Amino acid sequence: TMKKLFILGLLTLSLVGCGAKVAPVTITITPVGNEMKFEQTQFEVQKGQEVTIIMNNTATMEMMKHNVVILNDASKVAEVGMAAMSVAGYVPEHAAIIAATAIAEPGQQTKVTFIAPKKVGTYTYICTFPGPFMAMKGEMIASAWVTRRIFSFLGSLPPPRPKSSLI
Repeated sequence: TMKKLFILGLLTLSLVGCGAKVAPVTITITPVGNEMKFEQTQFEVQKGQEVTIIMNNTATMEMMKHNVVILNDASKVAEVGMAAMSVAGYVPEHAAIIAATAIAEPGQQTKVTFIAPKKVGTYTYICTFPGPFMAMKGEMIASAWVTRRIFSFLGSLPPPRPKSSLI
């Protein structure tokens, strides 16, 4: 029956999630044209997963240089953004930085590969080129694999069939 299939699926997914190695993931982030906004304002990874972030700077105006800097503490956005203004490359040495791409000129791409935090949570990312750090924000969600897979599995189940009745 459907209930047994569901329980078997949950058990299988739970066991696989305990020791399975997750494939690396690549996330591409672009600006919204020549605006100081990210097109992708949220993405999800598995905690502890290898992640490659590509900053694909599709902007066309020369002054629109961008990067992606992922922070472990959203309260440090202003502090990191302000510190970035006074260092070459616009990425300061700061304990709140998990990973950062280099600045991408308009039409260029930069990337960084890192291991996602092992702690489930939401991590803010910003652009630290002078100016946009308060406007160019997004969220990286580090989630537990089993949780994501269970919801994915549930979403793939067919809807229950209505019970037929005679009128």
